[in-house]
Amino acid sequence: MVLYLTEQELMQMKTALLNEDSGEALRLLKEFVKRLEQQKNAGMKSHLAG
Repeated sequence: MVLYLTEQELMQMKTALLNEDSGEALRLLKEFVKRLEQQKNAGMKSHLAG
């Protein structure tokens, strides 16, 4: 499974890490996990439909 990041998302991650902003880092992580779950579920639907 691959998670593609925009340049903006990558910069947000770097900024959160450099600033040691754990709240922002956690928010980004939750967003990325949610996106991966959506991709996983969409893939499963496509597989069953085909």
